[in-house]
Amino acid sequence: MASTVHGGSIGRCLEELCRITHPRLRSVTVDDATKLRPNALPAKSGVYVFWWTGRLSLLRQAACNRDLTLVGPGGRPVHLNINDEWLGISTRLPIPLYAGKSADSIAKRVGLHLRLSQMRMLPMGGGATKAPRPTTSCQLRAGVEHLFPNEQDSRSLTLDNLGLSYVVLDGSDHAANRFYLEDLAIGLMRPPFNVDVER
Repeated sequence: MASTVHGGSIGRCLEELCRITHPRLRSVTVDDATKLRPNALPAKSGVYVFWWTGRLSLLRQAACNRDLTLVGPGGRPVHLNINDEWLGISTRLPIPLYAGKSADSIAKRVGLHLRLSQMRMLPMGGGATKAPRPTTSCQLRAGVEHLFPNEQDSRSLTLDNLGLSYVVLDGSDHAANRFYLEDLAIGLMRPPFNVDVER
């Protein structure tokens, strides 16, 4: 079957994506938190969002680094401040941190984001400049470590303060729907770990 766009259902999918399935990521890991529990997440393609569901006070502490410097056109630095308004802290609702899609398996993609075999992956004490990630697929964990550059155990911080929502859109016939739903989620939710600048 050819990939088609289901325009009327994209709004419904966004509604579903806004319903947090797992309020704490720890609920989908094995007891020692070193890997995901088998069958805890769908092994099907779809779109997912990681949410800050923990205490908002942690994001307001001085230890939380909400300054971000990206490389812009011509290599010049572009400074961003992830302020309270951007995050929507005043709403007291969960905060979307990263939206993504997987053409293969939501479970596998979430596992790559979390890198649960390590307590921390980036060097301690980073500043505003985005540190190089060990892989291209661990944006979520790298983002948490950027926010909390002095946290030795970012794995526990992530598992205890982040939640997950997802929509299964399985198979090649949903390729366009995954693309548009991810773009819609990023545009409306403004998750800070997705932000990039023009080259």
